[in-house]
Amino acid sequence: DAAGSTVETDPVLSKDIRFLFQPNSATLEADRAENTQNLEAIMKLMRVSPGSTILLRGHVDDTLVPEFKSRGGDAFVRQMALKAVELSKNRAAEIRRLLIEKYKAEPARIEMVGRGWEEPVGTTSDEKRRVEVQWFTVE
Repeated sequence: DAAGSTVETDPVLSKDIRFLFQPNSATLEADRAENTQNLEAIMKLMRVSPGSTILLRGHVDDTLVPEFKSRGGDAFVRQMALKAVELSKNRAAEIRRLLIEKYKAEPARIEMVGRGWEEPVGTTSDEKRRVEVQWFTVE
């Protein structure tokens, strides 16, 4: 059965939960109600499916890429792309830290990756500055 063979690689649920970050920052705006609600929603799903794991995919805004190109060409764009990946991974790490420290999530169930500006979504900077959450089941 080919349908059952992709469980390990295809998320059961991919939900674009947008956590609100300041530009160029991996610090979550803790006083924003949406951020708290999103963390609680993740924990609720983790409790409902105890064997599941989640992948936090961090992203950054790509609107400065043309400016980077004009300032330093492709080499500067590549240099800044590495910083963008680092920032996006730090954003995912911040969500992971909060889930573990505040909500007692199991660290082994939360993976993270930084995607930099490679997967832009939407048209505004705020939409592009995000952490996506994907769920994977073990059955």
